[in-house]
Amino acid sequence: MNFKRTLLKNIISLGGYNYSSQIAVFLSSIILSRLLLPEEYGFVALITVFTGFVTIFVDAGLSYAIIRSDYGPTYHKAVNNLAFYIGILLFVLMVLLAFPIAFFYKDHDLFLPTIVMSSNFVFGAMTIVPGALLSKQLDFSYIGKIRFLSNIISIVFMILFAFLGFSFWSLIIPNIILQLLQYLFFESKTKVGFKFYKISYSIVAYKKTKSLMTNLSSYNTINYWARNSDNLIIGKFYSEYDLGIYNRAYKMLQLALNLISGLFGTVLYPSLKKLKLEGGDVKSEYNNVLGIISIVNFPVGAILILIPDFFVRTLWGENWMQVAELLPFFGILILFQTLISTVGHFYVLENKEHELMKIGIISAILMIVFIITGAFFSVKLIAVFYTVGFLVVILPMYLYFGFYKSFGFSGSNVLRFWIPKLMLGLIIIICEILDYRIIIYVTVGLFFLHIVYFQRKDLKKLFDLSFSKVRGK
Repeated sequence: MNFKRTLLKNIISLGGYNYSSQIAVFLSSIILSRLLLPEEYGFVALITVFTGFVTIFVDAGLSYAIIRSDYGPTYHKAVNNLAFYIGILLFVLMVLLAFPIAFFYKDHDLFLPTIVMSSNFVFGAMTIVPGALLSKQLDFSYIGKIRFLSNIISIVFMILFAFLGFSFWSLIIPNIILQLLQYLFFESKTKVGFKFYKISYSIVAYKKTKSLMTNLSSYNTINYWARNSDNLIIGKFYSEYDLGIYNRAYKMLQLALNLISGLFGTVLYPSLKKLKLEGGDVKSEYNNVLGIISIVNFPVGAILILIPDFFVRTLWGENWMQVAELLPFFGILILFQTLISTVGHFYVLENKEHELMKIGIISAILMIVFIITGAFFSVKLIAVFYTVGFLVVILPMYLYFGFYKSFGFSGSNVLRFWIPKLMLGLIIIICEILDYRIIIYVTVGLFFLHIVYFQRKDLKKLFDLSFSKVRGK
C-alpha cells in the first residue's frame, strides 16, 4: 500500500472518531448556549487565556521525542517521569499565579476556578508518553475510539451540570474528567506503567530532548500569544460579554483546527517519519496532504462566510447574534490557517526546530501588533486586522522562509498551489468589509472550483477510501 493510501486510510480511521467527537462537542454547544450565558463562557475564557498558555509546556516536544527516537522502554519510562515532574511543576506554578490572575482582571471569583483547572496539567502530562507510543505504532483507531468515548462522557457531564445550575463550573469540571479518562485508557493499552526512578533518569531524558523541547516550547509560546493576545486584550479592556461573543466565534476556528489540523497532524508526523526512513519523497507527499486539507476545510470556512446570520440564529439563538459579524473573518482564516498550522510538523521532521522558532518570533510579534491595532477601535476590527495581517504578511512569510528557503520546495509549485487561494481570499476579505455579498458568493464559488480542479485526483481517492471504509473493506 503506497504512502498516500496508507495516510488517507489512517486519517479516515482516526477522522471518523475525531469528527464524531467534534460534531458531538459542536451539537452540545447548541444545548449549552441555551443553558449558559455569554458572560459565563467569557468568565472561563478569562482563565483559559493563561491556563492554555501553560498547557503548551506540558508536552514541550516530549511526544515528538518518543516518536522520533529509537530508544526502548527504559527511555519511555524516564520520559514519563520527566513529563510527570513537568506537570506537577506547572500545576504549582498555576496555583501561585491564581491570585495575580484574579487581580489582573479585578475579579477575585477567578481564584478558585483557576486552581481547579490547573489539575489538568498533571493528567495531561501523564497522557503524553502512552499517547505518543500509540501514534508511533500508528494505532490511530484506538486513539480515535478513546477520544470519542472520553468526549461523549465529558459532554454528558457538561450538560448535566449546566442543567443543574452549576454555571461556569459546567465548563471546567468535565474537562478534568476528560483528561483523566484519556490517561486511564491510553495507559491500559500501552502499559507504560509508572515508577519513580532516580532524578538522574529524568535529567538524562531531558538532555536527550533538550534541543527539541527548547525550540518547540519557544515556538509554541510565541505562537500561543500570537493566537490568544486578542482574548487577553478583550478580557482586560472590554466586558465578559464581549469576550464571550468573540470567544464563541474564535471557537469555530479552534474547532476547525482540531478537526483538520489536529487530525492530520496526529497522523502526518509519524507517517512522514516512517516514509523518510524508507527513503520516500516527503516533500511531494506533504504537498499532496496540503491539497487534501484544502478539500476538507472548505465546507467549514464557506458556511461561516456565506450564511453567518442563519448559522448563529439557528444554532445558538438571539443572545449570540453578535457572533455573526465576526464569523466570516474566522471562516477565511479556516481556509488558510488549517493549512499552515501543519508546517511545524515538517520543521521537526527536517530537524529544523530552530528555524521554526525564529520565524515564529517574527510572525507572533507582527500578529500581536495587528491585534492591538484593531483593539483600539472595536472587537470586530480585532478580527478584521487579525485576518488581514495573517493573509497579507504572515502567510507569505511562511511560504518564502519555510516552504521555499528551509524546505527547498519548487517556487513554481508553491506559487501554483498558494497564489490563487491567496488572491481569492483577499477578495473575500475586501468584499466582506464593504458588504458586497454577491461578489462574496461568486468568489467563494471560484475558490471551490479551483480546489476541485487542482485536487481532482485526491478527491477520487478520498471518495474511494471512504466508501471502502463504509463497506468494511
